[in-house]
Formats: sequence, C-alpha cells, structure tokens
Amino acid sequence: MRAVFSRNGYVKEAHYRDGWPVGDGFADSVAYAMLRRDWEAGAMTPVRWES
Repeated sequence: MRAVFSRNGYVKEAHYRDGWPVGDGFADSVAYAMLRRDWEAGAMTPVRWES
C-alpha cells in the first residue's frame, strides 16, 4: 500500500495512535495525502519528521 501511494505522489501526513477500538485494544491508523500544489506542479513536498 505504501509503495503504491508513494509512486502516485502521496505522502504520509499523519499517524493516529489508538485510532479505533479493535477487540480488547486499539488499532493504529495512518493518513496519506497529496497537496493540491504538489499535484499541480507534478512535485512531492518532503515531510520533515524531525523538527
């Protein structure tokens, strides 16, 4: 899934810990997005995870 999103210009925008209940615990969720300006420019803005 991540490889397909990356090849198509999507970048990881969020990681939600304990996003929803599953069984006796909670599951994580990841959100991917493409900025409109990236789509229009045919570019990919890198995400700065360390700031």
